[in-house]
Amino acid sequence: MPDGAVAVGRIIRGHGNDGTLRVQCLSDNPSRFRVGNNLTVTGKSRAITDFRELPGGYGLLQLDGLESADAVRSLAGQWLIAPVDPAPDLPPGEYYHYQLVGLNVVTDQGEQLGTLQEVLITGSNDVYVVTSDTGKEILLPAVAHVVKDVDLPAGRILVHLIDGLR
Repeated sequence: MPDGAVAVGRIIRGHGNDGTLRVQCLSDNPSRFRVGNNLTVTGKSRAITDFRELPGGYGLLQLDGLESADAVRSLAGQWLIAPVDPAPDLPPGEYYHYQLVGLNVVTDQGEQLGTLQEVLITGSNDVYVVTSDTGKEILLPAVAHVVKDVDLPAGRILVHLIDGLR
């Protein structure tokens, strides 16, 4: 991903015959999908011509220049990229997902668990996907009794491992 950019969604598949895309929205900033804004897909910036929000964090998106089912067929799985700048400041203790990805994850016992690779959005709470140096994956629920501290300047997330998380 280019510096100064953030993934704000992922294309699930085409929807209908007019080039509409069904997308998973990954942004807490609702203005990301405003008509007239630009999103980058496969390295090309395209203007949003229509967006309809759907339940469960999904939406139907139309982008300039993509006006047929054939034009969007190969885009499934592609990321929707936007500039970082427009994101508003969050209250203390809240973070955008892009700020967390890449941080080191350490237990309150001093054990290095690995690097946060991805944030999965679930219905109840987010789940942090942490990968160790050996490639082992740990899934951590992003809840207060597990995630104890996020220190962006230090590049670290402090967690408390409860039974069953290993």
